[in-house]
Amino acid sequence: MATALLLIDVQRDMLLTPSVAASLRALLSRARNAGAPVVHVRSDDQQLLFGSWRGEAVVDRTDENAFLGSALTEALPPGTRLVVAGVWSEHAVSATVTAALGRGYRVVLASGAHEGFKPEAARQTEDELAAAGAVIADADAVPFS
Repeated sequence: MATALLLIDVQRDMLLTPSVAASLRALLSRARNAGAPVVHVRSDDQQLLFGSWRGEAVVDRTDENAFLGSALTEALPPGTRLVVAGVWSEHAVSATVTAALGRGYRVVLASGAHEGFKPEAARQTEDELAAAGAVIADADAVPFS
């Protein structure tokens, strides 16, 4: 089963804590080095924080659930396991992970590589999404093979 990295709203206009920004950068680097598919989801046609490489999909979302009204489904290879990271945990990340689970995707939420408006939001979102069926794994330990 292929593993794809799904980055949600990792944009230049987002104010990320340094530790989350570093985790996101490292996660993206590992995915790219492994040749894993990378899909960037953004809102409002914003610039991506780390840019996109040739062959990486960039999907514009119009809803917190990035599957609604976008080309996200078409951007994901069939049978893909999704590693999800980004902002904001309690909004677009949560809504998109919940929708992915409902569509039958296996989802890993990269702990330490997503951020909420408030510090406790990331942990609360992890608890809620784990109860819904997502796997929560430390961003440094997520395999891309």
